[in-house]
Amino acid sequence: LFRSPKVERCLLSMGKRGTKRSLESGEEVPLRSDELRPPEELPDREASAVRDALERWRGLRLRVESLRPMLEHEDRLMQDILDRGLGSEDRKTLRKLASVGARDAEAEAAQVAESVGQERHRLQEILMENHRELLELSTTTTPDDKKELIAEMDGVLDELKRAQDAVHVELLATKDKEDMSAVRAYGRSLNDLKALTRRLDCERRSLTKNSALATLLVTVCRRILPVRHIDPAQLQNILPSYEGYLQILDFYFFSDANLYCFGEHFSGPNWFTRLKRNVAILSVSDGEGLCVYNEFAVSGEYKTPGARMAPEEGPLQSIEAEDENGRVFDRRHDAEFKLLTGLCDLVPVEKRPMWSASATLWSKKPLCRSCAGAVRQIEGLFPKMRITISIGDPNGESNGESNGPASTCGA
Repeated sequence: LFRSPKVERCLLSMGKRGTKRSLESGEEVPLRSDELRPPEELPDREASAVRDALERWRGLRLRVESLRPMLEHEDRLMQDILDRGLGSEDRKTLRKLASVGARDAEAEAAQVAESVGQERHRLQEILMENHRELLELSTTTTPDDKKELIAEMDGVLDELKRAQDAVHVELLATKDKEDMSAVRAYGRSLNDLKALTRRLDCERRSLTKNSALATLLVTVCRRILPVRHIDPAQLQNILPSYEGYLQILDFYFFSDANLYCFGEHFSGPNWFTRLKRNVAILSVSDGEGLCVYNEFAVSGEYKTPGARMAPEEGPLQSIEAEDENGRVFDRRHDAEFKLLTGLCDLVPVEKRPMWSASATLWSKKPLCRSCAGAVRQIEGLFPKMRITISIGDPNGESNGESNGPASTCGA
């Protein structure tokens, strides 16, 4: 497997300390619980703290084992990508190619692309088949099961580092007293604590190493693989939910960001690792339950896919409102505002007061004051239409106030 220098050094240091390991296969054999022993010569308070910390770590090891199938699957996926011509490349070359603004890396890009060669098509297939998992791996958002484990591991490591600091203070004090026997004892304890901390830090890296590797490989793939050509008209029946949002990302994955801009990239293939712009979905059914409007929109005005921009003089009035960063601007280009304006264009003015329908507006982000005001305007224009507002989150759950049953559009 491709490993970062830190992980490589970690593996070698563990191997030197008797850890059973196959460096060729990358397989790890966990240490036995009774091998987690505190240094023999510690001050009483630090000895107690270290024993408690190691006992906690033994429990964490059991929980890590429950994640082993998932971690092994991640390993296989990373290896499958590396086997498509990327594994033979020097990691320094890949990092240069992946670095932001690497305009001087054209030679490296050509070199890596040549190395991939005939595997290019298969590499793109692997990305397509596994892009949701790769998306999760290569973002800063860590799944809850891993996040909780990592936080508890960090707590144990912090406890060991505090013990190191205390032992170091004792070591300096014994040096001042010229008590060489105590100096040697505290020196051994300090070295043992450092070795123990490094060992446990290596075990922690087993949970995070594939995230760093996925981020690197995905960025490299964006540089060397061609964009995927799509027909936006083929995206239909979009669910007004978080699942529908994923449906949109699936469809536009690796499409040309110069043509379909979601705000993360402006050229090259679309890869949604840190999508900051909002995405919203609106589905509307008439009184007979027939879907009459099913569309999505992306906030912004530069070549955004989905619903078109709202005109300056349209049926709805936008206002200035703050975004999550405190910036204030006219929200006419918000995704929700585009969709609600599109709904108005669907129904002639004279038919709106008596038009019976049900609608669901799903938004990835909470509605701002302007878009909430647009919803109230819609309720005034369409008094017989019942509208559901749903706000999605990364767990696929939603919250928000519902004014009626969900639309059947996209169901």
